[in-house]
Amino acid sequence: MTTRTSVLVVLAAGLVVGCRSDAREIPAARDTAMRPDLSRATQAELGAEIDQAERRGTWREVRQRWEGQRLHWTVTRHRALCFEATRCNVAAFPIQQPAPHGWLPSLSLEPGEYAKIEAACGAAPLCELEFEGTLTRLELSGEQPTSVHFDHVRVVGARKS
Repeated sequence: MTTRTSVLVVLAAGLVVGCRSDAREIPAARDTAMRPDLSRATQAELGAEIDQAERRGTWREVRQRWEGQRLHWTVTRHRALCFEATRCNVAAFPIQQPAPHGWLPSLSLEPGEYAKIEAACGAAPLCELEFEGTLTRLELSGEQPTSVHFDHVRVVGARKS
């Protein structure tokens, strides 16, 4: 092997190694941008992103950003929609015409959390509920209604409306 060939082999090897190291760093930066901290984000912000996804077809990107996030929301508990610990859906937005969004998040409550709702809300038809939970399932598409599900839900506060 000549000196010139040896130099070319070393340069080529350096380029390959350099490219591989850059390739590993780029997805990490992109993943950070795709998964920002949304712990202070509201349901209105999620609604705005869903509206944009409808126009742009970016369902997957919205799902990637929001699923797995621990969120803190204030919602309305309608007694008819949340009447036991295993069957609890809430209204993410106040009732208005036209409704900004039609999804009713389902909550999987931690043990003992439904008792907090019952203690504060009782049989009241409406109750303001503040909770923290992990958004574990966000089903989005242009054909089906949006579905939002929270796990590991902890009640932060509740009061009759």
